[in-house]
Amino acid sequence: MPQAPNTEALDEHLKDVVQALHGAVNWAMPHLNDPKIVDKAIQDSKEILDVIMEGKVSDWLK
Repeated sequence: MPQAPNTEALDEHLKDVVQALHGAVNWAMPHLNDPKIVDKAIQDSKEILDVIMEGKVSDWLK
């Protein structure tokens, strides 16, 4: 089976997404008693995941 086009670029993009989500969680964890910070981290994560769930892969590879 031939390799799909842009797999390396896609892998790199998804790696960046995972790192961004990880960063948002790591930023919020020490501030669990501060709802503003936690809400911001949740909103950031939701925005990232919404883009991924849209599945517009061609937009990610620009």
